[in-house]
Amino acid sequence: MRKVIFMALLASVAFCEEPEVKEEEKLLTELIADELKKDGICCPFSIRGTFNFTALSRKQDQKSEPDEDNAIVALESDVFLKYLGKGEQCNFGCEVGAKVNSGIMKQGSPIVRTAYAFVESEKIGLLKVGFTPTVADSMTINGGSVMVGYGGAASRNLSLFYNESAGSFVDLCFPFDDNKAAKLAFMSAKFSGVTVGISFTPDSRSTNPFKTLHPKPRNPEISEEKANFPGIRSAYSKNIITAGVAYEFGDPQAFNGKIALNGWIGKGKTSVIGVDVEDIRAYNVGVILGYKDFKLALGYADHGKSLRSKKYATADVAAFDENRNYAFADADVGLKPGANAGKIYSIGASYDVTARFVASVGYFRSVVKFSGNEKCTADVITVAGEYTIHRGAIVYAEYNRLKSDSCARAQAYGKACGLSSTGKNSANIFMIGVKINI
Repeated sequence: MRKVIFMALLASVAFCEEPEVKEEEKLLTELIADELKKDGICCPFSIRGTFNFTALSRKQDQKSEPDEDNAIVALESDVFLKYLGKGEQCNFGCEVGAKVNSGIMKQGSPIVRTAYAFVESEKIGLLKVGFTPTVADSMTINGGSVMVGYGGAASRNLSLFYNESAGSFVDLCFPFDDNKAAKLAFMSAKFSGVTVGISFTPDSRSTNPFKTLHPKPRNPEISEEKANFPGIRSAYSKNIITAGVAYEFGDPQAFNGKIALNGWIGKGKTSVIGVDVEDIRAYNVGVILGYKDFKLALGYADHGKSLRSKKYATADVAAFDENRNYAFADADVGLKPGANAGKIYSIGASYDVTARFVASVGYFRSVVKFSGNEKCTADVITVAGEYTIHRGAIVYAEYNRLKSDSCARAQAYGKACGLSSTGKNSANIFMIGVKINI
């Protein structure tokens, strides 16, 4: 059983000036900067970061280990160091971010999260070169965009607390995104409410200095069965282009909204000899509508056949017997015509109960097809609330109800890949936590 992975909920990167903040609400890094200014020191370096302490209680139907129903605690942190230089026409600099996670790596070893150089003009926009998320990932809107607390399915890690049915969970954004790869990314300034972005990644395996799940090209140790299972990253992509456009409208104090459309295209590759995969063709569309203290977010994503195998199985997987045993030949393990990489539906709503307390509720559904009539589904209902004690300290509580259902082909496919796979499964997950912003 993999260790539980906790991931901090990060604030988005911004290079504009912060609004005026009351002295008693300032973060530690802001107080340090103020003291330096008093001494006449203008330091071009700044630090920001989030520490997240989470306690989790989990109870699920299908278990891969005897201690599956248990309580877990973990501390995670993301810290970013930025250098900012100011010119007459633009700002420039670089940023490096590192993650320390007690669950994701042994002894909580740190790993680099981002490392890029940037140039920004208030009139033109922001250009980044290096290891940074794609613009499509940054601009995506889904139900999780208004969620508070841990974030439910939008945290991108909820399924790892859970012995999911094989292949049922799909990322709310795009599961084959190249966020850790070296790239060129541009985000325009906002003109009449419109923002556009485009990024280019030569090779999704170019992730040094990050740890990566991508295998070496044409690796003979990877079996054909593992080539395209949804949870195995033996497939990769080259010459990936992502693009997005967003439009904001309305009055922040009354009715307002934001609409975003994003897309991914790229050449599909695989490390398995003799297997070809589909090219990347995916898109998502989302909208946020707000009225005073209420926000509603809707999202839909279609991942097409991205990186799915072009080599189909020639036989049907045998049905499970009453003891959940099955037999299959090599020809049984694989996709069949009609298979896809998944579709995502999500909705979320939040309400500012008071100036410091926010409540939210959300629903997530993913559908992945292994053939025209065989599919895997996952459903997540999330209820969460968070209370801001201070800008630097937020407490939260969250409940998640998860259900997943996998077809026999997906389970046999998972078994061939050496993965724990179940048919139907459900779980209740309770979380409480504290987020510390520095």
